Amino acid sequence: MSTPPEPHEAVEAPPWAPAEGPPPTVETWPRLSRPALRIWIRGEWRHCPVIAVHRYRDGRTAVQVDVHLDSTTSYQARTYRWDPNAMHIAAAGNPPLEP
Repeated sequence: MSTPPEPHEAVEAPPWAPAEGPPPTVETWPRLSRPALRIWIRGEWRHCPVIAVHRYRDGRTAVQVDVHLDSTTSYQARTYRWDPNAMHIAAAGNPPLEP
């Protein structure tokens, strides 16, 4: 059995801009039934409830999450490029909301 690769820092995704082409499709979840990810941020695994998933037509995916960065009591919203070496599914949520 092979050992998993070392995690590396999650990379924040910049906001979409019209110069990038069509806007991404976005999936969201009800606040009380969101999936969660474990994301390697600032040298540690952090539990992050998912707010939305952004899927770009060129194949890129970004996940918008709530994350504790500078406090253990308040969340900050951040969007990271999907990277299986920097994030793992921690909890499945209900199906996303219909657009």
